[in-house]
Amino acid sequence: MGGGRPAAHAHVSTNQKIRGNRMSTMSGENVSIREPSREVPVAGSYDVVVCGGGPSGLIAAVAAARNGAKTLLIERYGFVGGMSTSALVTPISEFRHFGKQHIGGIPFELLKMAADLGGANVTLESGNFPVNDEILKLAAQRLLLESGVTLLYHTWFADCAMDGNRVTHVIVQNKAGRVAYEAKVFIDCTGDADLVRAAGFPTVKGEVLQPASLWFQLGGVDTDALAYLFGDAVDGMLPVSDVIRGRLLELNAQGDIPIFGGPWINKFFHDGMVSINLLREATDASDPVWFTRTECSLRENLHLIIGILRREFPEFRNCWLAKSGIQTGVRESYHIVGLYKLRKDDILVPKAFPDTIAKGAHVIDIHASDSNEQNDLVIPRQEYNVPFRCLVPKGSVNLVTAGRCLSADGPGFGSVRVMATCMAMGQGAGTAAALSVEHGYSMSRMNFEHLRETLIEQGAVVDFDNVINPEAPIELLEYPAVRA
Repeated sequence: MGGGRPAAHAHVSTNQKIRGNRMSTMSGENVSIREPSREVPVAGSYDVVVCGGGPSGLIAAVAAARNGAKTLLIERYGFVGGMSTSALVTPISEFRHFGKQHIGGIPFELLKMAADLGGANVTLESGNFPVNDEILKLAAQRLLLESGVTLLYHTWFADCAMDGNRVTHVIVQNKAGRVAYEAKVFIDCTGDADLVRAAGFPTVKGEVLQPASLWFQLGGVDTDALAYLFGDAVDGMLPVSDVIRGRLLELNAQGDIPIFGGPWINKFFHDGMVSINLLREATDASDPVWFTRTECSLRENLHLIIGILRREFPEFRNCWLAKSGIQTGVRESYHIVGLYKLRKDDILVPKAFPDTIAKGAHVIDIHASDSNEQNDLVIPRQEYNVPFRCLVPKGSVNLVTAGRCLSADGPGFGSVRVMATCMAMGQGAGTAAALSVEHGYSMSRMNFEHLRETLIEQGAVVDFDNVINPEAPIELLEYPAVRA
């Protein structure tokens, strides 16, 4: 045997017993092991560390780096893009509303890069921009590297080290082992508030979460016959076929298929190819056991549904599965308890928040977890403002978030959760992080005027003094469907 440091072994508590390679518990007693203490090497020191390379995280990293911060982006997959690439979510909604663009800056730059590569359409008046996931991976990677961001792929956030209310290091796990990274400011873009929870800041999770969905792409589809579905979104809502939805509702009522959403069927850049959002299931993505069951269930249902589409609809008679998400798309899990909670009233009657760092305008759209419906459909008549305080955990000194774990109530989250707005949040958080490094601002005591001026200089749309008395919102009892 070779030399070197002896391996550390976990100690089994007395309420367990080992039988061969299996561990069993004594009846009625808890199971635990004691992990030995160990030194964790510090693999690097940065100004800003971003955990999670989804839509908000990749934009946050670019913003921090462009504002002079030495930036590390930690991502669990071998590419960035989050739900837009790993879960195939398209289109990215929404950059425009009622003829006015309300998201610009780095998010729009990324989409234009993808469009130049043939992987996005940024000309649609609705601001719902379709993307090719493979092209978006490449465009985002180039944007990050050209901006000077250090990438660390195939790495999971595991824990953090604290000094009072200040995060000093994140601890990560990958094939090289367990290491730590030091930084002055940290941005949690994990989607599930992983770093916020590890740091001990409060979070909340609703009793009923929006369901998860497994997107998929099909080839061999008669896209000419489905052309009526490929028009632009109307009032922020994508077309749904009355005929296809109607028949699927009948099959669901008969017990032949599980609950579903839409279906939203988008042409996928090539004749004969579509991207479909249809499958949905109640779950909690922060519960790995439950989410594993969800992944298995939706994978089975995917092939069931493809067979149904072939059997029931001539447009799909010769279809074949081109691709499905490498993971199920997640809409909601934990939310931070922030310095401010974005509420429904803030969506429908926009407020002049002086710390505005992003704007949203998407329809309030709550996917039902126990039916085929969309609940509380309300279309805002004006873009609204998202304050920086929604991204800051109460008590935080040097930790900020961006993306779907922000502080919001149910209806507020039902609108603000979409990817374009998450990207805009990322630019706000990344810029704030860089300013904090340079000027010593605390996240809880940010210089909003300096932050806003910097964002405007870099193309972000963050004016907040344009608030008017908007027209009454459009309330819908059900999602509208169209006929051929």
